[in-house]
Amino acid sequence: MAFFLLKFVFFTLRFISNLVSRLILSATAHLLVLFIHGFRAPGQATHGAIQQVSEVIKSWFEYLLELIMEAISALISTLFDYLIEGLTASASGATSAIGGLIEKTKNSLDRLTDFPEIFEGVPEMVFEMVMDLWNNCKDALGYVIEHA
Repeated sequence: MAFFLLKFVFFTLRFISNLVSRLILSATAHLLVLFIHGFRAPGQATHGAIQQVSEVIKSWFEYLLELIMEAISALISTLFDYLIEGLTASASGATSAIGGLIEKTKNSLDRLTDFPEIFEGVPEMVFEMVMDLWNNCKDALGYVIEHA
């Protein structure tokens, strides 16, 4: 049951991140194309402006991707910190009841067969979120290149 709940949470996070990134990137691409068409100048001026805009867009996307990667890294680091903090708090409180804890741990471990599958889902979800963001970036840049 917990496995399916985590799969649903992973799917929801991926769906929301994909939707938000597609919305932001598509809107930016459409506005950029409108801007380019509105201020179209002849010959070299247009070419130079498009090159400058494409450089700005590339640097913005690189910065955005770096920011997202840092946020994911910070999130994973925070989760591990909470996990370690919870484990140390449990260890300090468990010294008085080691005998009962060993028996409960033995019974709990028999029921925890889903953990390898759960931990396999986290990297897959992060990878799919990054791939969705990358595909949305490529679609937005393709739109700008095609319609500019």
